[in-house]
Amino acid sequence: MPMRKFLPRAAIVLAILYALFVGLIWWAMRQPPETFGRVMKHMPDVAYFLVPFETMWTHARAGHLQAGDPAPDFSLTKLDKSATVQLSALTATEPVVLVFGSYT
Repeated sequence: MPMRKFLPRAAIVLAILYALFVGLIWWAMRQPPETFGRVMKHMPDVAYFLVPFETMWTHARAGHLQAGDPAPDFSLTKLDKSATVQLSALTATEPVVLVFGSYT
């Protein structure tokens, strides 16, 4: 097969494979952390250089909350692992302020 016919076909095949690869990563990013972890543990390190990973991650995990929306309910384990605290249990009895940040 002459190179003139081979190169365009190879480019199309590579473009399709790249689109499928990016689609797989995009799908995985929108799954629960366990599923995302299972997919990414099989991903070669070169994947981080082939796709705009950080930009995709930022968009996939952006969420839909607006200023003034109530915080979604969640539960966290206490530092001493003695119990779990759920946000809805706290807000039922008193106002709660959530502070996410670093004090270092």
